[in-house]
Amino acid sequence: MLTALNFLALAAVLAQVLPRGIWSISFIFYVTFGVFHAGLILASAMGGITDDDIVYQISFWFDTHYNTHAIVLINLAFIGYAFASILFSDNVSLGTQKEDVAYCRRAFHIGGIGLIGSIFIFFAIAFSTGAASSYGAYLSVVDSIPIVGILFTYIYLLIGLTLVLVVVSYRPGFGVYYFLAFFVWSAMAFRLGLRGEVMFPSAVALALLARRGKPINGALMVVLITVFLVAASIVKNARVSGDFSGDMSLNPMNTVAELGSSLRAVTEVVKWRDTGDDLLLGASYWAPIERQVALVLPQMSRLPALEDDRLLNVKVIRVSGPIGFSLVAEAYINFGGTGVFIIAMIFAYLFAKLDNKPSTLSTDVYIGVALVPVFVMIRNSFAHVPIQIVLGVVLVAGCLFLAKRNRSM
Repeated sequence: MLTALNFLALAAVLAQVLPRGIWSISFIFYVTFGVFHAGLILASAMGGITDDDIVYQISFWFDTHYNTHAIVLINLAFIGYAFASILFSDNVSLGTQKEDVAYCRRAFHIGGIGLIGSIFIFFAIAFSTGAASSYGAYLSVVDSIPIVGILFTYIYLLIGLTLVLVVVSYRPGFGVYYFLAFFVWSAMAFRLGLRGEVMFPSAVALALLARRGKPINGALMVVLITVFLVAASIVKNARVSGDFSGDMSLNPMNTVAELGSSLRAVTEVVKWRDTGDDLLLGASYWAPIERQVALVLPQMSRLPALEDDRLLNVKVIRVSGPIGFSLVAEAYINFGGTGVFIIAMIFAYLFAKLDNKPSTLSTDVYIGVALVPVFVMIRNSFAHVPIQIVLGVVLVAGCLFLAKRNRSM
């Protein structure tokens, strides 16, 4: 109950104190991160879990001393993040610089074409492999054909990056067709059970829209979130089998509880430390960079990915199964409880500095490119973040160059 109150109270404080309030990157990240880490705690504290499957799944680990320790770490992260967000946020002008409309239009269509192309590739692979029939089939295909799993990972990245370009370059009168394409894909992916893959780029898009002004009414936002939670609860019960004909739960707290399962990863890492694992002291943050450097420097040794325990997305699957991961879990296994507090402050500092920057097309595009993999890291490891940011910067730099070149011709 204290954790639930801590999360909600700090959210209320940030909404009031941050210069951009609920429409800041700092706040949107806090809430997204909080739902994925405290959702289960919140639902449990309120007695809101009515799904027997969720109760059964968490019965193996929720009521353990490892999880009690994990909950303490979640609170440390909330406090550190909120403290740094308030400390480093400046009351800067929210005005935006005027952009050449033709340049924006060109960038908008380049991003939109890329978005539609990425969605088309997703559908082509999903339907040709049978992964589109249900979440169970999706998992089976990804498990049996690893290259398909890799392709899906980069398709989701491309969808996120091209959506960033579309959102940032959009101006009234450009049309909404690309947004409709993303909505169609989201509905399909959501029904399939790919909720994080839809939620994270959507949260980034909302944060980028908010940099140009309040995108929607706050009350409407609450309604949309409630609808999403109810819909997700319906999907949850049928996504594995693909059978939507049975009884469906309409309890949104079941969705909140299931989304909050990132807590499981923190609990597992606490257990690793308790059973003898040493602190990595930053190794998991350095490993993906070192491994990329080793590709171009033959004299550097490079372990196969499946043997490199510094890649925590690999280790967690081998030790604990496909439970996802968590930025809190990664901070803890590297630097302990103090590290959780400090890493949370570092994230808050970075987001506060981004919020302090005036909005321009190029600034917002590059901010979005960085945010897409970082938001995904909320329930995954750091392993993919550096290379995805580099790939994203290269991609959007090429798109913006093409837009500028066409403008000058």
